[in-house]
Amino acid sequence: MGELNGVDKKQLKEDQDTSTMAVKSGGALLHRMQQPIEHKDFVEEVRGIMDINNLLDRSAVLLDLQDQPNENPSTSSLESIVDTMLNSMMSAGNETVTREELKSLIFSNNEMDMLANTVQGTIEGDGGGHEVDQNWVCSTTEVPTLMNRVVGISRMSRHTNMGEGANEVKFFILILCPTNIKGTKTALETARTFSTLFSDMSLRHALLECTTDLEFKAQIRKTANEISTRQEKAEIDMSKEEVDNEPRFLQPFRGIRDDLARRLPYYWSDYKDGVVGPKSLQKTISTTFFLYFSIILPAIAFGNLQDDNTGGDINVEKILVGQVCGGLIFSVLAGQPLVVVMTTAPLVLFTKIILLVAQDFGFPFLPFFAMVGLWNSFFLIIYAVFNLSKLMKYSSRSTEETFGNFISIALTVDALKHLAGSFKSNYNNKACELEDIQSQHQHDSLNDTLVNPLISALSHNITKRAAEAPNDLPCQRDVSLLYLILMLGTVWLGVSLFDFVKTPYLSSGKRELLSDYALPVAVIVFSIIGSVVFHKVDLDPFKFEGKFNITLVAFEELTVGAVFFAALLGFSLSILFFMDQNISAAMVNSPENHLKKGNAYHWDLVVVALINAVLSIFGLPFMHAVLPHSPLHVQCLADKETRVTNGYARDVVTYVRETRLTNIFSNILIGITMLFLQYILP
Repeated sequence: MGELNGVDKKQLKEDQDTSTMAVKSGGALLHRMQQPIEHKDFVEEVRGIMDINNLLDRSAVLLDLQDQPNENPSTSSLESIVDTMLNSMMSAGNETVTREELKSLIFSNNEMDMLANTVQGTIEGDGGGHEVDQNWVCSTTEVPTLMNRVVGISRMSRHTNMGEGANEVKFFILILCPTNIKGTKTALETARTFSTLFSDMSLRHALLECTTDLEFKAQIRKTANEISTRQEKAEIDMSKEEVDNEPRFLQPFRGIRDDLARRLPYYWSDYKDGVVGPKSLQKTISTTFFLYFSIILPAIAFGNLQDDNTGGDINVEKILVGQVCGGLIFSVLAGQPLVVVMTTAPLVLFTKIILLVAQDFGFPFLPFFAMVGLWNSFFLIIYAVFNLSKLMKYSSRSTEETFGNFISIALTVDALKHLAGSFKSNYNNKACELEDIQSQHQHDSLNDTLVNPLISALSHNITKRAAEAPNDLPCQRDVSLLYLILMLGTVWLGVSLFDFVKTPYLSSGKRELLSDYALPVAVIVFSIIGSVVFHKVDLDPFKFEGKFNITLVAFEELTVGAVFFAALLGFSLSILFFMDQNISAAMVNSPENHLKKGNAYHWDLVVVALINAVLSIFGLPFMHAVLPHSPLHVQCLADKETRVTNGYARDVVTYVRETRLTNIFSNILIGITMLFLQYILP
């Protein structure tokens, strides 16, 4: 009888499936039943904690158990796992029951590849409903001739297939109990105790890092006490309390105050969690480089675009200065430090709109641009003060995914536009057309002894027109082809290394290391290929003079009408900021990421408003939370486990290092690069 833990009892009773399956003629009948059971309440059911304290000390713990094939080809490797566990569990020698008798009760068939009675947890599926958590399985068996309860726990060396509904098992718990025993000590009740603990994802993550059986048992005991404490606090109806305490629109500053009260107790741990803990330092370093490349590359691209649009009023230097200053301020002061802020493609487009409006009405661009930024900050603070971010609770998963897909598609289209522009400028320009005609003419001349006067005149006319064409548009088809090779190569290498963790090559640690550094390695490798291997190809570097002329904007040049006209654009811009900032934060705070420290929508909106107010005063470009960098930042800092759903394996986040260090370090690296870039480029 397989027991599914964590399901709505009423719903599963309606869906209970008691089926009888007949195999081929002469075969057996298999009776299966699924029945929901409740998690163990360690507060009310004191036997749970007693079992942890008593049974855990006598339990057998096997770390990194190998799934070895059985010597008998007619039986399964699952039998070899159970044999190894029974040898360790029954080593005391005070039981008279035989191994064969135990296995006949543990398994439901002669091939010994199906466990007779199991308890598993259920989790919420991607498409709604519930699905079985295949990361662990608990086998429960009542043995008539057994005198004492015996527990064995194994951590498999790799995810192991233990039958239907248990394709990717990492933790296997084997429980043997006497038949005649007190009702609170039965096999099922004992299984409830340990299954409640292993349903906790944080426990399973911590157990993966344990190196000794004593450390393993201590972690289980610690988690049992933590769950007991949480259950004791949960006796109050927390859902009702949360609804009653939710800030209302007419409660000014309530959301900001709640955000600070929620996040301030974790402030110092935001720094510690990036260094302390298994693989924390490794993850912090790799994520720092990921953020460095994923921020500085689009920042330079947007800086060149802004330089062309604004005639140099906003350039690469200003983009980088604003990124370093704004990024560091947000990293230190933000409530949710996993959110990444930078200048985005929509902001570049909005800047172009501000420029066109300023030109149409005769306003000086930079002061008008700065005034729009100040009005934007003013409106954002109003939104935060009156708790408008609470509207994000109406934002569904589909809304967030649609917005994220829109940003991804926009960035992809922008990259393809630049590629098409390169081909138009270097591959299909007038100089290339002339070369094609001249080449065709020379080819025809070799075949004909007499030159057609009409072709000769046409060639002369085209040569004359080409001489009048701008000299800065030569035919450089190699530039466009190299552009295409470097773009596709960087994408291919980055994706291949990122997915390398799914391959069987190398050790798991090395695969994870390559996956963590996928983006930096791809960018560096193909930068070297473009600069060294193809050094003879004449590539134009981006515009960067290294002159940081950062001064206060001359607001006195604006008329009163221009100031209030800027409020209209500032309000429109604030809507874009509100949506981008909150949706990015919502994707970071998604329940799937299992973050522990809470969100800070209102306070983060205030921090972004203050940052943009300062940037506007100095004529620096705007910035807000960005997609897809923010959710990818979370994924880079996460540990994951593999789960199988309908035959397909997927990675699920089990733990995230919620740290400020990655954002801080990456922006410091950008600042260092900015100072030395003028010496590197030549």
